[in-house]
Amino acid sequence: MALPSDTHVEMLLCDDVRFTPGGKLDITGYFPIPEIQLASDVQLPGAINLSFLFILRDGEGTFRGSFRILDPLGGELHRHEVVEFTKRTAGPHLIMFKVNSIPIARWGSFTALLEIGGGEYRRPIRVSQ
Repeated sequence: MALPSDTHVEMLLCDDVRFTPGGKLDITGYFPIPEIQLASDVQLPGAINLSFLFILRDGEGTFRGSFRILDPLGGELHRHEVVEFTKRTAGPHLIMFKVNSIPIARWGSFTALLEIGGGEYRRPIRVSQ
């Protein structure tokens, strides 16, 4: 078993993503950088809906784990178990999470944290106005 290397784990952040026949993805509301800028009239506390797509480009083995969203102070806002999957050497493996009503109590740098097989893959997400 070989864990995916951090540099070969990509995260796409968007409003929605879904798998389609033929192995394609439909992605809407893609954020090209990990920053979400909300309208100036948005009042806190609030909530946002986001989809997270992780692309594991290397590694090999059978893994399980969790996906968490952490607020700027490290508090857990969301947790989802990752069901057991097998990553083969050839080709990428995709893991998708659609999260509704992520609570936002303060602006700042949030963390999307994918944990699989004992490895941690942290991706910052800036939420600002």
